[in-house]
Amino acid sequence: MKRRYSQSALFAMLLTSALLPCSVAMAAPSQDIHTTQTSDWYNAGQGPKVYGMRKFPYPYQAMLALSSDADSETLRKFNLVHRFINTTQQTPIGRGLGLDYADSIFMFNGNDHQAFIDLNHVPMANELTYFRGITAQPYAASVLDRYVQCGWVDTLHTYGDFSRVNEHTTVFRRSLAATAANALAKRGDHIEVWTDHGNKSNVDNFGSYRRAGFYQYQQGEVPGSPYYHTDITIPQGIHFVWPDTSSNQFVRDSVIFPLQLADGRRVWGFWRYTNEHYSPQGAVRWNWTPYGLREQLTEQHLRALEAKHGYAVVAQHLCGTPYPGVLPKDAVAALRLLAAHQHEGKVLVTRTSRLLHYNVAQQYVSYDVTHHFGRTYIHIRKISDPVFGAHQPSIDEIRGLTFYTSDPGRTVIELGDNPLPAPLIQHNASDGEHPSVGIRWFPPDTADHALTVPNIP
Repeated sequence: MKRRYSQSALFAMLLTSALLPCSVAMAAPSQDIHTTQTSDWYNAGQGPKVYGMRKFPYPYQAMLALSSDADSETLRKFNLVHRFINTTQQTPIGRGLGLDYADSIFMFNGNDHQAFIDLNHVPMANELTYFRGITAQPYAASVLDRYVQCGWVDTLHTYGDFSRVNEHTTVFRRSLAATAANALAKRGDHIEVWTDHGNKSNVDNFGSYRRAGFYQYQQGEVPGSPYYHTDITIPQGIHFVWPDTSSNQFVRDSVIFPLQLADGRRVWGFWRYTNEHYSPQGAVRWNWTPYGLREQLTEQHLRALEAKHGYAVVAQHLCGTPYPGVLPKDAVAALRLLAAHQHEGKVLVTRTSRLLHYNVAQQYVSYDVTHHFGRTYIHIRKISDPVFGAHQPSIDEIRGLTFYTSDPGRTVIELGDNPLPAPLIQHNASDGEHPSVGIRWFPPDTADHALTVPNIP
């Protein structure tokens, strides 16, 4: 219902309405936050003060996503990992952790390495993919459709595993990108995250071509190349790209950065933590297999993440080894440590796509504040996205946004000029800075969505 105001009230509201600057909106909880209301006597008499944004949803001090690549994945291993990480049931690995984790998938398999990737000598040819080989014949399509739609998959690990023994050859072609994009669109599978994969045979990689040198093999963004596809891929919905870059920085104030491709298109690039060390010669010492989890998810790393109020996207290959139990004991212990930090309200663990969207919203939300009859109204106007353009956000895009206020009970969050439904609003006690009011994060989903299909190992 629209509020009706007297002339004098409208005039007073206009005087006290203030657009909060980006520096306030991006302030971390440990920083001094200064209100921009123009008259404290009016503010004190008419409604609570808004001090700015809390960086992360209350009570969390940081946000982390596990970003696992689909290399050597089988349905058996995929299901074991997700039952352990996502559900709270008893699993062969132990009691489930109940974390929000989403995986990546391949659409095609053009890998010619002779290797076994799972129990019972499952060959690389039976790697978990949407289509069979490089044909348009469905392989695990029905299962992977389900996993995209339930949230267990949110990333394309390129269009497929095209790694070849001779990395100067490739079986990728542009028509495969069109086939994959059409299939996903037909089934309503909306995927927004892309991570590059493999050796130089994976010419569909993109994001780093303009860096030249080694990255010249990346042809996915190059108009005129027979492997060009970003004119298909970006309009299809890919918003975030990991462009095959290493990083030993675990904590970042922000993991996103604008990325301009060779064809002129713009996407968000993002950083992943991929290694702790480099060799004296500068070679990357990757730690992104289950055996490296104990080096990735340490108490020291997690405490630093919390203390610096940072983001972390941790690169992994959780199904990448032939280890029979999929996750060795020290990997399980590392994941349990991560879960403990979430359950203690310290680190919010979420799927990669949610972290990236939140990072954009937290940095680029535009809002203003008005006061009326003892209440304060926070009007979320738009996301001033410098890559994909300013737009009024959906509810899901602003989930988790939290505002410091002197009185949460008398502070109303609105999308534009429309109050958000009461069940979406969360009133929070002081975290040592101020009390706060926020938009609830996504509800947890610990259901077991695992499927088994005959003839798909």
